[in-house]
Amino acid sequence: EKMGINLMAKALQECPDSGILWAEEIKTAPRATRRAKSLEALKRCDNDPHVICAVAGLFVDERKYPKARKWYNRAVTLDDKIGDVWAAYFAFELTHGEDEHQKDVTARCAGADP
Repeated sequence: EKMGINLMAKALQECPDSGILWAEEIKTAPRATRRAKSLEALKRCDNDPHVICAVAGLFVDERKYPKARKWYNRAVTLDDKIGDVWAAYFAFELTHGEDEHQKDVTARCAGADP
């Protein structure tokens, strides 16, 4: 575990503006530090869809579903060609959304053709 933490720290030093790395850092951070990591990531790469998606996942963990939906929507609006973001959004809607939201995400994803 310590080796992974050191490797991620080194990766973030070498690529401080990598949204994919910051998103992974948010997801793998201990629960107590996730909010701080997400704030730091948003400062570094505010409009990165991977970071926005990871932050949406934090809101899901905190059961703040309307806020999570807004953040997932923001992520797919920023770049509608990232299939992983669409998959996370759709999985969220399947678990916590209504049929109307699920159909909307499906139609928008099909239109974007990620």
